[in-house]
Amino acid sequence: MIREGNREDFSVSYNVARRMRWDIFLLIQDMIGLMGNWKSKALDEFIVDFNPDLVFGPLGRMPIVNNIMSYLHDKHNIPLVTYPWDDHYSLHKKSWSPVFWIKLFIERYAIRACARRSEYLYTITSLMKEEYAQYFDKECRLLYKGFNFDKKPPINESSSVLKLIYMGNIGSGRWKILAKIVEAINDINSIEKKLELLIFTLSPISKRIKYQLNVGASHLMEPISETEKMNTLKKADILIHVEPTNTKDRLMFRLSFSTKLVDYFYNAKCILAMGGETASMRYLKENKAGIVELDEKNIKNRLIELVENPNLIMEYSEKSWACGVRNHNIATIQRNVYNDFINIVKFYANK
Repeated sequence: MIREGNREDFSVSYNVARRMRWDIFLLIQDMIGLMGNWKSKALDEFIVDFNPDLVFGPLGRMPIVNNIMSYLHDKHNIPLVTYPWDDHYSLHKKSWSPVFWIKLFIERYAIRACARRSEYLYTITSLMKEEYAQYFDKECRLLYKGFNFDKKPPINESSSVLKLIYMGNIGSGRWKILAKIVEAINDINSIEKKLELLIFTLSPISKRIKYQLNVGASHLMEPISETEKMNTLKKADILIHVEPTNTKDRLMFRLSFSTKLVDYFYNAKCILAMGGETASMRYLKENKAGIVELDEKNIKNRLIELVENPNLIMEYSEKSWACGVRNHNIATIQRNVYNDFINIVKFYANK
């Protein structure tokens, strides 16, 4: 939520950018990168002059980035550590497009070559850690997004009308889960207003989405700045997280972790997560950091449960903060990564 301004202007530019991400354009981007003349005297001279101790980079889908990291490792004998925070390698995908699969196998080749050269891989979820260790026969270590969990915010009693806030992307089918939540909220409010939902997103808003999400006690809000984001989250009683349920999108985010959850933990709020089974949902369940509901038919019952049990909201607010302190303290994360890197550099120096 980093941009302030007019939603309509932003949505137009966002839609253009999304259309340009068709598989054929991504494949062309890959091919241009592969054919690019990046192996140059200037690059080698820069590396010799800079004399890096270690190369650390994202193990993403773009072959040129992975190939550059592999080249630096081989040519200049520099240790390499990579970080695949999204799953661009597994075949757990769904698409009828032959271009999609051609693109995927081209990208997989560069990913595998780079991973095999890595000392180890950082991964963003335990599920990815398990799978990628098998794919590449490499050690994998967890690396979460961090925050400064130094001062616990006050956990106040819930409002008489519970304020629910969703903040983030509503694309990839997430808006459909939000629409079911909106329907349940308005059903519950038919006798007396008990719930209100505020949705903050930079995603483009179609007429259909607006019709289903901006109704009754649910409100689509204007985009807000990064500074305003934290102040806004503080005003919630419950923070909503959703994952898509359709097969294609659920597979796409199967191993991913929604980094906005760390912002939720930092604000010590009860998290209500609904939708498809993903690594983010698994993480919330394993760490008891949120109320997770995978059955869309139970959305209304979950909301009623929270309306009738304010102590449950307080309980999960405490659990949310505790998870943040336990797994996402930025000082601990930085110290561990620094020690990891120092050990690698020392090992290479003594080879």
